Amino acid sequence: MYEGKHARKQVSPDKSKKTGYLRVFFLWSLLIFLLVGATGFVYAKFLEGRMHHVDKAYGRNGEEIQLPPPANDKPVTFVFLGSDTRGDPEDPGRSDTLMVFRMNPKKKIAYLVSIPRDARVDIPGHGKQKINAAYQLGGPMLVIKTVEKLTGFEINHFAIVDFQGFKEIVDALGGININVEKKIRDHFDSEVVNLDPGMHHFNGREALNYVRVRHVDDDFGRMGRQQQFLRAVMDKLMRPSSVTKILQLAEIVSRNVRTDSGLGITQMVSYGQQMKTIGRENINMTTLTGDCQTIGDISYVIIDKHQTDWLFDRMKKDLPPQLTKEEKQNKNIRIQVQNGSGKPGMAKEMGDKLSSLNFKVTNIGNASSFNYYETQIIVPTEKEDLGKRVQSELGFGHVNTDGTASDSINVVVVVGRDFAYMTNDSNKHR
Repeated sequence: MYEGKHARKQVSPDKSKKTGYLRVFFLWSLLIFLLVGATGFVYAKFLEGRMHHVDKAYGRNGEEIQLPPPANDKPVTFVFLGSDTRGDPEDPGRSDTLMVFRMNPKKKIAYLVSIPRDARVDIPGHGKQKINAAYQLGGPMLVIKTVEKLTGFEINHFAIVDFQGFKEIVDALGGININVEKKIRDHFDSEVVNLDPGMHHFNGREALNYVRVRHVDDDFGRMGRQQQFLRAVMDKLMRPSSVTKILQLAEIVSRNVRTDSGLGITQMVSYGQQMKTIGRENINMTTLTGDCQTIGDISYVIIDKHQTDWLFDRMKKDLPPQLTKEEKQNKNIRIQVQNGSGKPGMAKEMGDKLSSLNFKVTNIGNASSFNYYETQIIVPTEKEDLGKRVQSELGFGHVNTDGTASDSINVVVVVGRDFAYMTNDSNKHR
C-alpha cells in the first residue's frame, strides 16, 4: 500500500541515464588494482594517498571516512558512487549512480546491485527522499548510513569513481574490440551513437557511449552490452602486452577513484585476488526493481519491497539471486501447516519460514491437539523422501510416515513447542 495520490507506471529504461553502466567499470577497477599491486612499484603509497585525499568534491567537510573492516572469512561489502565531473577538477560532480558490491570468497560468490537514483528511501535524519539526495545532504557517510538501513548490511568500504577515468583507461589500453550484434542509433548529452552490426574498435569515448546507449531496447539489452564490454576489457587486461601499461593505468585510477581510509593498495590487491578466485561467472549483477510514482508532485521509484527483501536475504545467505535447482523442486511440494504448540501465531511463523525456503504453503490452521513437543513432518510412506527434504531444509522436526495420500497436499507440518522455543530465542537476540 502506497501513501498519497500518485500516478503509477512501470519505470522506463531511460528513466535514470547512468544507472547500470558503471557495473563494468567497478569490477574492472578491482582487476586493475590487482595488477597495480602485483608490480610492487615504489610509489604505491603516493597513489594510495591520492585515492584517500578528501576535498570538497568527495568529503564535504574534509572528514576522514573510516569504516569497520570485515571479520575474518566473512563477506565484505562496498558502496560505489558514480560522479560525473566531465573532467573538471573543480566540479564536485553528480552522484547519479549508486551500487552495492558484496563478495564472499569463501563461498565463491559475489553480487553487484544497482539502486535507482530516484528510489524513495528513508535517509537518516531527513525522512523519505530520493536516495541520491543523501550525497548532497551529507556526503559519503550519509550515503553509507542510508544504504546500511536499506540493505541491512554493514558497509566496510566505499569508492567514488569519476566517469572521466573510464574513457582514459580504455584509451590507455589502446581501445577494445566489440562485436555489435544489431544496428544501434541513439543520442544523448550531445553525443550521437550510430553503429552497424559487426566488429568495431572503440576508443574510450566510443566505448563509454556504447555502454550508455539506452533508447534502442530495454534494461536486459543494456546489461548484455555491459557484460560484453566487461569480457572485452578483462581479456585485454590479461594480455602480456598490458603489463607494460600498469604504471599508466594505476596513475589514471588513482586520479579518478576516491576511497575510505581503510582501503589501501595492499587491501585492494587482496580483494582483487579474492575476486579472481570467485570467477567472473559467479559475480551476480542485478538491479532493484520498482514502479515510477508521483507523490506530492515529485517523481520517485518505489522499490518492490518483496523483491528487495528476498534479494538481500539471499545475499546474506550467499545464495544466487535465482532459484537453485533444489529450490525449484521445493516449489512443487505443497504443505499444510498446523499449530500444535499451544502458542498463538506459530502456524503463520512456520508458514513464513517454509515459504522463504520456497515451499508452497497451501493453508495454515490449528492441529487437533496443542500437546506436540516436537514438530512433526507427516507424509504417507511412499512420500517419505519429501518429508526428509522438508526436515533437511528446516534443520529440525521428526518425519512421521502415518500420513495419507492427497492430491492437494504432499506434507503436513504440525508445529511443536520446539519451534516455539526457537522462535522465542531468536526474538530475544534481535
